[in-house]
Amino acid sequence: MNKTWKILIPILFALALLLGFIERKNLAEFSLGSTQSHAQFSRAVSDDDLEGYYQKAQSLRGTANTTNSATFLAAGDVMLSRKVATSIQKSGNVNLPFSNMESILKSTDFNFANLETPVAEKKGTIGGDSLIFNSPQENVKKLADNNFQIVNLANNHAFDQGLAGLDFTQTFLNNLGIKHAGTGDSLEQAWQPAVVEANGIKICFVGASYASVNDSGKTENDYVARIEDLNNLQSAIRNSQSLCDFVVVTMHAGTEYTRNPNDAQTAFAHAAIDDGADMVIGAHPHWVQTIENYKGKYIFYSLGNFIFDQNFSQETREGLTLKITISKQTCSQPIHGLTEDSTADKPVPHPDAGSANYACADSLQGSRIQAQLDSIELTPVIIENFSTPRPATAAETKKILEKIGETSTILK
Repeated sequence: MNKTWKILIPILFALALLLGFIERKNLAEFSLGSTQSHAQFSRAVSDDDLEGYYQKAQSLRGTANTTNSATFLAAGDVMLSRKVATSIQKSGNVNLPFSNMESILKSTDFNFANLETPVAEKKGTIGGDSLIFNSPQENVKKLADNNFQIVNLANNHAFDQGLAGLDFTQTFLNNLGIKHAGTGDSLEQAWQPAVVEANGIKICFVGASYASVNDSGKTENDYVARIEDLNNLQSAIRNSQSLCDFVVVTMHAGTEYTRNPNDAQTAFAHAAIDDGADMVIGAHPHWVQTIENYKGKYIFYSLGNFIFDQNFSQETREGLTLKITISKQTCSQPIHGLTEDSTADKPVPHPDAGSANYACADSLQGSRIQAQLDSIELTPVIIENFSTPRPATAAETKKILEKIGETSTILK
């Protein structure tokens, strides 16, 4: 080895050590106080990217995390045609079906129900005992006036007025500002979640039915989501989880006038929970059915009737409503715990960075904090005069709950 290399080797070795020390020092200074990936991110981004990241953090700076809550009412089958429409006409009060529940309906952030009727584009048959429904527009408008912001349309009466009737119903609801789930101009659209936002919390509703038309499920089409389509159910729930903080799956299924769910209901509801739904709410049997807690999530197999004209039995005059309250923590702390001394060139980590107070700091990276279920209050109802539900008395409530094996109006 010549004399020159003997001199250069120690110098190069010293330079390598110096560069390693500088790199470690820079990495520590630019660390954002969370995971190693964040440190690597701070090294890799350009100066412009780091400036944008810093400005985003500053825009979300706050003093403490807060919790928002939202409350909505879920009701069973609503049909505003036939004898319900006749009762409304006789009374001269288009708000008749909602009159005894008005204070409850307007106490929530929004309400949900299964709308088991098309909206009449023109005057149609609304009286008698026909199984072909067609509700007057003025009757349906009262849904919006009573805080119903979302309805399920996937049911066996969706096609009572044909495809044109379904299209008109969807457009009419859109114009009222009422979201709808379970139907669409294509099967893909029928499985799209309907999103309602209340107090900063987004709730997704996914709807499906045992039937596409009123023929016991024999006929299928590309406009109504079906409960046997478990692949699309899974995709819809995953889509909902990316969009919303809480996911409700609603099904129109079951054997009419029975107390317990059938196998098809159970299979669909369990699949929905397994796929990530937070709750399943059912309708169609026209009786209140049993409630199941499956893997810590509630399944309401049937809420029975809410506004319906089936006055022929006590069970069909009974229904159940759910007052559901959910909450979500919102981020108001600095992203990744940057202190007041931070600059775009030199972010300074907060000493508490990485603690529970900064659990939502990763929102810049695309993660979402899910809402949690706080409470469910059961309010049984009794339908009077073919049309008008009212809250059940204490004695009536006890009897209705006993039929489904429940002892308290508070589930959680």
